[in-house]
Amino acid sequence: MIVKYFALLGFFVTKTAPIAEAAMGDDYITELPPTVYESDTMSPQNMDFDKANNMFVAHSGWYNDKLVHYYKFRMYTPKTYADVIKPESTFQDVPIQKLYIVTTDGGLGGAVGDPIIEYHTSDGTDYSDFMELVFVEAPDEYDASSPYKSKGDVSGAKMNETGFILNIPVVPTDSTLQDPDKKGTSKAPIDPVPVWYRGQQVHTYVFEVTDQSLAEHFASTRTDDPTVQDYKIYVKPYANKNFVTAIPLWHVNQFSNGVTEGENGGGPSPQGMRNIIDLDREDAGYSPLWHIQWVTKLPINYKADDASNIATMTIDNGFDKFSSPMFVNCPDIGAIGASNALGKSYQTKIDPTKSNLIQGSHKTLIMTPDKEISIEAPLGESIATTKTNMMGAYEISLTPDLIPEGTKEIFVVSDGKEIDTFSVMEVDTSGAISIGIWGVQLLGTIILLALLA
Repeated sequence: MIVKYFALLGFFVTKTAPIAEAAMGDDYITELPPTVYESDTMSPQNMDFDKANNMFVAHSGWYNDKLVHYYKFRMYTPKTYADVIKPESTFQDVPIQKLYIVTTDGGLGGAVGDPIIEYHTSDGTDYSDFMELVFVEAPDEYDASSPYKSKGDVSGAKMNETGFILNIPVVPTDSTLQDPDKKGTSKAPIDPVPVWYRGQQVHTYVFEVTDQSLAEHFASTRTDDPTVQDYKIYVKPYANKNFVTAIPLWHVNQFSNGVTEGENGGGPSPQGMRNIIDLDREDAGYSPLWHIQWVTKLPINYKADDASNIATMTIDNGFDKFSSPMFVNCPDIGAIGASNALGKSYQTKIDPTKSNLIQGSHKTLIMTPDKEISIEAPLGESIATTKTNMMGAYEISLTPDLIPEGTKEIFVVSDGKEIDTFSVMEVDTSGAISIGIWGVQLLGTIILLALLA
């Protein structure tokens, strides 16, 4: 066997042996299945896909106090990838599939025809947006006018697994990407890449890759204007043939206080707050795969954009989160925007003399709507109730009349179990009482003097 080595992050691969040969066209299908984004049933996966305009929305978010935009593609969660992504899963469990390119010279310089993918989003847990490039050696008799169009067609051919990874999500046919600056139905300057899937042409988009040769090969999908660099294909060492690395995303989109849709909404819900990351495309360690850190507690009276930097989102500042087994392909796109470095301070305790908005969630409530939440003081005595929203978050205002005198803690209860606690400020009322007694004494003196006059 001829051995050829490719290196990526210290991993080496060898040229694979031929696999069992199949007749050309044996695995073709007659009709292309719909993608997960086109489902008639709304879910977290497709809730933000603009089906009417066949467009992926450019969501806004925060990156170290600066505004950024991103697209949301495949979600890898225990619900969408059952038996693959489990409660204890890490990014190393996110699958990678193969992308085949037929070549006459063993490299991209000799590539002929469109790439071939083995799995479509309709294939369930076998599918992945992240694909390893595999070169397929074209035989001497290969006819480019009758190209290979499926995994079955290349069976029996000699192949080289390169270890090079592409972020190349399968999308609905003719779908477009929203321009993050112009918004509306304006399209970003990125063209789709057609690929073959079981004899049918499928559309994809290329984002981050791990080798410069791939960025150059697919450069024609971007504008040729050298001054426009915000949409380029980034070359980053975010993956190898074994796994895709992930960066943390602090997810606050489940909360809505202070959000005006169309102005400062995030994604996937435009009625929710903007999510927050701490690495972007120019940073070492950046990856388009985001690990969702589900925020379960916000400071009292927190409103949209009060935090725009993960560094400020500490327990001492009134934040808490659950590191979920959920991963999402969210490539950043477009320019880095305006700064939001406002130097915010946060209220961490309930003020019993004022109205207090408390907001939270729990790992058992994620994406669970209409779940009853009881606010109790003391534990076991309900002073208010509410229900979770579509994403499983609760938001409720507590006015002074609801808080029993002397309360030190407010408890949040779901299904009879305490899921969070909010401390109550100690208010010194002695001053108010002394002033009250002095006032009564003064009034009495004035009345007495009036009677003696």
